[in-house]
Amino acid sequence: MSKNTLAFLIIYSIVILFYYPVLTTFFSHDDFFHLKVSITDGSLKQFINFFDFHPFEERLIAFYRPIFREVFYNTFYNLFGLNQLPFRILSFVLHFANIYLVFTLTEKLFRNKFISYFATFFFAITAANTASFYYLAGGIQTQGATMFILSTLIFYIKYLENKKSAFKYFAFSTFLLAISSHEQAAILPLLLIGIIFTKFNLRTSFKRIPELLPLFLVIALYVYVIVYIIGYSSGETQYQMSYNIKTAIQTISWYTVWALGMPETFVDYLLPGFGLNPNLMKYWGNYYRFIFPAFFYSIFTIVLSSIIILFKKYKVLIDKGFLFYILWFPLGILPVLFLPTHKSTHYLYPSLPAFWTLIAYVVYNAFNILQSKQKALARALLTSTAVVLFILSATSVLLGKTTYWAAARGRYAGKLINNIKEKYPTLPKGSVIYYENDSNYPFVSEDWGSTSKQAYYALNGNDAIRLLYDDRSINVYYQDLDSPPEDISENKVYTLKAVIP
Repeated sequence: MSKNTLAFLIIYSIVILFYYPVLTTFFSHDDFFHLKVSITDGSLKQFINFFDFHPFEERLIAFYRPIFREVFYNTFYNLFGLNQLPFRILSFVLHFANIYLVFTLTEKLFRNKFISYFATFFFAITAANTASFYYLAGGIQTQGATMFILSTLIFYIKYLENKKSAFKYFAFSTFLLAISSHEQAAILPLLLIGIIFTKFNLRTSFKRIPELLPLFLVIALYVYVIVYIIGYSSGETQYQMSYNIKTAIQTISWYTVWALGMPETFVDYLLPGFGLNPNLMKYWGNYYRFIFPAFFYSIFTIVLSSIIILFKKYKVLIDKGFLFYILWFPLGILPVLFLPTHKSTHYLYPSLPAFWTLIAYVVYNAFNILQSKQKALARALLTSTAVVLFILSATSVLLGKTTYWAAARGRYAGKLINNIKEKYPTLPKGSVIYYENDSNYPFVSEDWGSTSKQAYYALNGNDAIRLLYDDRSINVYYQDLDSPPEDISENKVYTLKAVIP
């Protein structure tokens, strides 16, 4: 067994150890909506229609993501029904593919095993992946888009190095697949310009940029389609753009903090003026005793490493590969940077390869500078940085298993589905399901509501139950939100208690 194979087996094993609870996490919320809108009559015509451009009003779906939205959910639902395991396994397969591609790309740009392995390892295990795994509906799209983004970059580098036109066509093909997976892939032409500048001098680079004109034309058409043909709901406030510079800086700061390994839920507890909501200790338990020291020590060692490089060997900071990754990180989140009320770490996934390669590069060069005169200090800095980063992500992943909203909703939806299947194996046409509140559930807030409101979000209204019984005539009501119409016969109403596990 080669050293590379062994290294990847170790990395994959740790990923499974970190995220295996995902495999038993049921669908929730947006999953049921995507399953519903991806159902066809089984004809090839309707399947091909997924790749057409449909106005928002037609299907209530914004953006253009047919590959890992309509095609994915339609195919897997037809094959496996409401069995989450195959869906979740594909998520792991995509992540494993991306781990390999991150290593391959980093090796091509730096030719340095340490940087490649360090970046690949922390990309693989970082707690920022919690959202990508647990929030299947969004995570599978960004995982798939990232796979095609990385493939496009690697194929284009091979084209520049080998001058074989086949690689250029491969790159163009994966580019089309990337933008058909998620709009964050629209940054690819800019990244390819960055690749050109890493490979050639300025004069040659400017001469080669026009080669990318077809990609820019595709992106121009793509943006036109998304904005003016597909559109979005003006009533969805989370998609309202804000071009305030201060807000944009705050947003990119959050994505940086999350990329390092802080739990996404931290944003809910940080008060203005950097105060902490005391409820953090209640919901995080003792995890915060590990998370905060690890986070601040990580910041300290990364800043210290940067200072060492700046004063001892600043030229490594103008390395073309390093500058390319600096460009990549903010570009990766640019499509969501101006959506301050719609932040989520699954949007961070396409930028994680850049973030961890930058960290690896800084740590490696600081270690090299120190070890020439202070070997013990150099090893201590390197070891402590790696260990503490590992602790930060490991602890945040454990916390996310119980507190991340998609994980909690998946467990809740699974319990609700199991309960109704056991109690009512079959239901007559036109049945009405009514979920009552659990009186034993403690009050959280008016916005949070009681158990029936949480059931509404977990099951996405009618969608989950209709999919379960394959019956669109079923209607589901939730005590917190509404009640069955008075003119419906009591014989048609099936009452259940919404109990949160």
